[in-house]
Amino acid sequence: MRAFLDRVRHWRPRSAPQPIILMYHRVAQPPVDPWGLSVRPDHFEEHLTVLRRSRRPLAMSEFVERLERRTLPGDAVAVTFDDGYVDNLREAKPRAEVRGIPATVFVTSGAVGQRTEYWWDELARGILLHDAALDVEVVIAGDACHLVFPPAAAPGLSSCWRAWQAPRTEREATFLQIWRRLQTVSAAERDRAMQSLRALLHVPPAKADDLPMTEGEIAELAAGGLFEIGGHTVTHPVLPTLDAAERRREILQGKLVCERFAGGPIAGFAYPHGALDVDSHAAVQECGFAWACSTARRAVSGRDYDRYALPRISVADSNGRAFERALQAVSA
Repeated sequence: MRAFLDRVRHWRPRSAPQPIILMYHRVAQPPVDPWGLSVRPDHFEEHLTVLRRSRRPLAMSEFVERLERRTLPGDAVAVTFDDGYVDNLREAKPRAEVRGIPATVFVTSGAVGQRTEYWWDELARGILLHDAALDVEVVIAGDACHLVFPPAAAPGLSSCWRAWQAPRTEREATFLQIWRRLQTVSAAERDRAMQSLRALLHVPPAKADDLPMTEGEIAELAAGGLFEIGGHTVTHPVLPTLDAAERRREILQGKLVCERFAGGPIAGFAYPHGALDVDSHAAVQECGFAWACSTARRAVSGRDYDRYALPRISVADSNGRAFERALQAVSA
């Protein structure tokens, strides 16, 4: 009895749920994932089960419409994916269809149909899974970058490392150095650098399951209406680093191409890398989008929100129980 009374004394009512937008990238289990972009297929199934049981899943179009009308329920949730990986079609859509959970996929239009991985994935494979000694130089936008490290003392060690952790090895430090440099150069300069790195690092060809979708696969993803398509620029740049004209070209051309893929208008946009400034915010509106998602990690406030910078919760690879606890901890 005393133990029961102690539990009652320390009990606190759980706060009411708040509307949230979830951000995924991949439903996959790649050999290396420094930015934590992937959720295992079995874990994704558990996430969907939790959402169907404890939340009210809405398409982003309905989520935003009800937010504007002040009728968005507190337990509302919207599922989104960034970039346009083929596993969104092969792994995510069939599982979402079984549970009737809609989603929006923000597509980087310039990557559609390419037979190489997104550059950040290929860079990770080339450096973090390269166990042999290396001493090479690559030129990135006119700057010489040296890649020098000894044979891996513990092969495979970096496959579990995350890029927000302190680097433990020369490989990890080198990966971050090159990634940061490539992130802010032009797409043409980045492509030239990746061609050189591909040869210098002897990066094996990508597996089909790790590639972006083709145009036909995007049409297949959008068929049936459960999955919506959104814009994510042409080349996935850091928008605030571009001049005004190039910023608008990236946003508008990405929109027009995605509308062709989807077979109709698209309303939503997601900022690559979550990076936005005042002019990026304005450019998205000028280019005809109705709303946009950022990567601010919090719930959506029904009273004080910005339709062109809606916050999203990045989803980690975890089982259903840990995922449910993470949802309960979210606040506006």
